[in-house]
Amino acid sequence: MEEIKSDSPPQHRLISVESDAVLSKPAKSKRVASLDIFRGLTVALMILVDDAGGEWPMIGHAPWYGCNFADFVMPFFLFIVGMAIALALKRIPNQLMAIEKVTLRTLKLLFWGLLLQGGYSHAPDKLTYGVDMRKIRLFGILQRIALAYLVVALVEVLSRKAQSSVQPFNHFSIFKSYFWNWLVGACILAVYFALLYGTYVPDWQFTVTDSDSVYYGRNFTVACGVRGSLDPPCNAVGYIDRKVLGINHMYAHPAWRRSEACTENSPYAGPFRDNAPSWCFAPFEPEGILRSVNRYNSMLWILIYSRILDNSVKKSTIKETRKRKEQRNKHKDLHGSLIVC
Repeated sequence: MEEIKSDSPPQHRLISVESDAVLSKPAKSKRVASLDIFRGLTVALMILVDDAGGEWPMIGHAPWYGCNFADFVMPFFLFIVGMAIALALKRIPNQLMAIEKVTLRTLKLLFWGLLLQGGYSHAPDKLTYGVDMRKIRLFGILQRIALAYLVVALVEVLSRKAQSSVQPFNHFSIFKSYFWNWLVGACILAVYFALLYGTYVPDWQFTVTDSDSVYYGRNFTVACGVRGSLDPPCNAVGYIDRKVLGINHMYAHPAWRRSEACTENSPYAGPFRDNAPSWCFAPFEPEGILRSVNRYNSMLWILIYSRILDNSVKKSTIKETRKRKEQRNKHKDLHGSLIVC
């Protein structure tokens, strides 16, 4: 009997230590699978509309008015970035480190945007490369995402203390916690509409730079002299881009060339009408300054939504942790009673 008693306690202690070690293992950081899946589907959609949009215009970008399948790609990417901001920055408690990471990622996106869409690759099939700095495209999809990411991420980092000071589970906590988000979003919205409808657009001139056009090198004048117009030639979006970026640094093949006023094959691309207005030959930047300002606002709302989702995930994690502790305590009580016996 004495031998059985002397051998039994170490055995029970070994089982208890092993079980505690298994239960106390730190949980691995989990990715949001739904966001990863949505990102993959968005990339697949982008490839589809880029390759097949010319053959099936109903899935390509709308020439001007309307919304087609391809017009959802950019909002989807902005949604993904806005959701990822809150999930990524919460792992960096230090404010300076967070700002450094945001700035570095913004510079990377701007660099790749200029490299991929700035006009570096003139004809990849013919292996002709190089940049004419007088005609480089300054804005593009990645630049637009980069600037929106910079603004929204800085708002998130700098307003983090205000969010943590508000007690949760309040009907008005969404407004108190994200007060600065709402304020910045309201200011951006006010500035956007003020510029869009309040900017006076005078007559403007341009020179056709497309070497394949029969009007290559010819100068055209577009008559405007209006305020608050949303039509292609005389809107404030294009006017601000022409003044700030320069008309030679804008996208040379805008989708408006497929509009009914420009081509007989609309919405398909094709030769211009004989009586096509002069603005059909002009460049236009679909990812320009004022359009990007509106995207900052969209991403701010997405960030608030991602915070709400993150809080719900935290609640479920707390419940899971409590359940794990209860199981651990039950396991310890069970082994304690066995050791005593």
